[in-house]
Amino acid sequence: MLFRSHLPVLTRLSICSGVVDDSCSLSLSLGIFPKLTVFKINGVKELEELSISILEGDLTSLRELDLSNNPNLETIELPPLVLGFCVISGCSKLRSLALTHSSVEKLRIFKCPELMVKREILPSKLCELAIGHSKQLTPQVEWGLQSQTSLTKLAINGGCEDMELFPKECLLPSSLTSLKIMDLPNLKSLDNGGVSTTHLSSIVRDH
Repeated sequence: MLFRSHLPVLTRLSICSGVVDDSCSLSLSLGIFPKLTVFKINGVKELEELSISILEGDLTSLRELDLSNNPNLETIELPPLVLGFCVISGCSKLRSLALTHSSVEKLRIFKCPELMVKREILPSKLCELAIGHSKQLTPQVEWGLQSQTSLTKLAINGGCEDMELFPKECLLPSSLTSLKIMDLPNLKSLDNGGVSTTHLSSIVRDH
């Protein structure tokens, strides 16, 4: 499915179950939605590939991206974006995601068991990161979290089945003020050597 119509005043776009018909892919250019601030794709079972592009010189107002409960979505291609909020949830076959050229303030990734986070996935200027119930998403030094100097809140909820000790040394940035760890039954201890507790105002651990 390819969007071609120019809709200069559209501010919100939601694509829900059944709208994409039998198409396996969706492509759109943000240039045809210059005032679009919120874009959501929810519950589209047929969708396997999503490609969002923006041509040089095109204006974009997109601030919120929500991709939830698209069980067959495998790849997401995004241009450099400046987002306030991005959530990717319930995409059980998702394997490919790259946000390294984007700026995202709040990122949430839930129930994406096949997605493996590499350094190039994480966006810049990240302030809040929440991950959960995604077995491949175990924070590693290779993620580069320690260089995310804007990161203040980190939440991990479920998944990380092999994680017994958290965090490892030099894993988290000194900017972190809130750390929440929930539903990790194999976690045996928190390692204070992995994060500076001087700046942490809140630590929550809940099995």
